[in-house]
Amino acid sequence: MQEDMADTARGKVKSLPTVPKAEDGLDLRFVPLEDIVIDQAYQRRISRGGMSRITKIISGFDWSRFGALTLSEGDDGRLYVVDGQHRMVAARALRITIVPAVITRNTQAGQASDFVAINTVRTTVASIDSFRARIASGDATAKAVQQMLDQLNISTDVPAGASIGPRETRAVSLLEKMLNRHEQGIVFTALEMMIDAQPHQKNLLTAFAIGVTVPVVAKMIAAGRDLDRLATILEETDFDTLKEEAAQLVKLTGGQTQGRGTELLLQKVNKGLRERLG
Repeated sequence: MQEDMADTARGKVKSLPTVPKAEDGLDLRFVPLEDIVIDQAYQRRISRGGMSRITKIISGFDWSRFGALTLSEGDDGRLYVVDGQHRMVAARALRITIVPAVITRNTQAGQASDFVAINTVRTTVASIDSFRARIASGDATAKAVQQMLDQLNISTDVPAGASIGPRETRAVSLLEKMLNRHEQGIVFTALEMMIDAQPHQKNLLTAFAIGVTVPVVAKMIAAGRDLDRLATILEETDFDTLKEEAAQLVKLTGGQTQGRGTELLLQKVNKGLRERLG
């Protein structure tokens, strides 16, 4: 049965990698907790949900469930957590001093890549955590997004469950997609126009609002249109209402909410114009 499943899985892989012996790439060891470091460049902050998981580990602690932490020995010789941050915190709370670990050797960029790979396969990683890990691993698109956000003074440090404040966003994955579709200057201009139009508006820089605005900016720039018209429209646009209207259109005629939202925003731009943007 298991061999059949293995054969099926093997057949679905286009090119099988050459796998080195485990003992050549990994070191199994019991490690003092005080020797383990958390790299904030890519590791997640402990959210309320994460704290709940930690308390469950503590209250039901069993070594058979704890497993081994995945650590990486950095260039500086220190041991960094790649997987197992919640378990490590639980162990500290229980005053455990030594834990089992699987250790690899890697750079910070490699550690960040491992973090994304391990957590993407096994669990759902918050988009911002994955984004920060991609920055640490040297991903060009993620770094470009962060540079753009820094220039506009936009923060991604939004607590889980909290509303998005002015100049805050969680839409990093959407921004990466936008940069892959449009020039960076277009995405930058769209964000800048949204902030200038509604500088004190909460929940402004959502994935929907950004995803709707960027294509309109792209169309206007491509057509050589004056962006002042769009700036005025953005000042008057309630993106929550626009999203509701777009969702209704999707129910009636299909499509995607974001795409329908772009169409509605274009209608506002085209109103009263002889030459309309398509």
